[in-house]
Amino acid sequence: MNLENFYQEIKRLESKLVDEVREFLRQPSISATGEGIEETASYLRDFIIDRLDGEADLLKFGGHPVVYGYAGEDEYSGIYYGMYDVQPVEPLDKWIAPPFEARIIDDMIIARGAFNTKGALMSTLLGLEHYLKVYGKLPMKIYFIIEGEEELGSPSMPKVVEAKKDELKNASTTLFTIPTEFVRGKPSIILGNKGIIFIDIKVKTSEYDVHSSYARGLYNPAAILAKIVESLIDPLEGPKPEWLYSGFREPSEEELRYIDDIIDAMPPEHLKDAYGIYRFRFEDIRELVKEIIFYPSVNVDGLCSGYCGEGTKTIVPSEGILKIDFRLVPDMEPDIIYRKFLEHIEGLGLKEYVDVILRDSYTWSQTSPDSLSAQTAKKSLEQLGLEPKIVYRLPGSAPMYLFTRKLGIDVVSVGPGHGGRAHAPNEYITVDTIPKTAIFAPTYYHMFRESLSRG
Repeated sequence: MNLENFYQEIKRLESKLVDEVREFLRQPSISATGEGIEETASYLRDFIIDRLDGEADLLKFGGHPVVYGYAGEDEYSGIYYGMYDVQPVEPLDKWIAPPFEARIIDDMIIARGAFNTKGALMSTLLGLEHYLKVYGKLPMKIYFIIEGEEELGSPSMPKVVEAKKDELKNASTTLFTIPTEFVRGKPSIILGNKGIIFIDIKVKTSEYDVHSSYARGLYNPAAILAKIVESLIDPLEGPKPEWLYSGFREPSEEELRYIDDIIDAMPPEHLKDAYGIYRFRFEDIRELVKEIIFYPSVNVDGLCSGYCGEGTKTIVPSEGILKIDFRLVPDMEPDIIYRKFLEHIEGLGLKEYVDVILRDSYTWSQTSPDSLSAQTAKKSLEQLGLEPKIVYRLPGSAPMYLFTRKLGIDVVSVGPGHGGRAHAPNEYITVDTIPKTAIFAPTYYHMFRESLSRG
């Protein structure tokens, strides 16, 4: 089947598609507060039913609803994973346009969720809708799993996959669309991600802050937390504990050969410019990327205790909190590292002084560059005239293990188009991201279906 008619239809409807995506971005869906969550989930459910001739429900497992359903009838099936929730918008005074206005400024749509990832989500659904209108059927049967808790650690996703595994297990691929042209014209095909553990360590030693003249006779929460930090990270050399490498395997030569692609697709200098980073810990760029992508990490996200205002306030703080995260690579498992951390706290002699709270925990995921999913993504992007790059693994974390390791189905996170400032003021995508994504997603499923039918 020639896709030219579909491509011409998307081209003809470009402005209409942009308007509809902007309308979707105007609907708040903040998972942290719940604002707009039910309305957005209901809208997506109705879209699958009314505009894709599918079936869909809102599944609830104690949190925000997951939009689950399917559209299309075919002997072959695929999965579309997406997220409709977004982060809070503060600080508001840093936005150049209201975060839910979806204003276009210099060919950029400014909105919370534009890049991460409501823009690509709605562009994908619109693309599938118009593929259906042009050809009378979807390229394959597509299961939709669109969650509203990704920004909260995806607590409902394992329950959804467990509940629906008999329907999902025979799917052949999973697609997650997000604009990955970090360098314009060179979209990344992201094949893996690290696992994560996020932990709070709380200390409370008194009901009130105490006059510091009594300090010699008291336990100081800030000092307790500082000792934990010192035991985990050398400020110049990085992670310290040997147990952090439990299960770790050195990257293979096959894996390391993708470093150049990663540098080409996601230049570290862009990262430095975007965040105003003064210097990296590694001067050699290849070594920097190797360390970030292929090795585990421990990080201090926040350390709060005592008085930090102007002038003096002589106190022993009553309490403090330390927030840390571990990022894990194959073949490390979160439950083992968490147990090692608890043993580490006990070894420091601090067990009775702290409360350890596990916030997030899920494992790593990896798809092979030689898989049909990866190769189909490459061909689909090349058909759009782009030069795709393989990003073997992201240093960040996502619940893709539910597909690759629970269901045994490859995942690709990929999409044409450009955007940025996720979780920050002035999040954006470029206007041309919308028609390009609307073309790409149906093309991916179409080409994947053709490959399966050829055997």
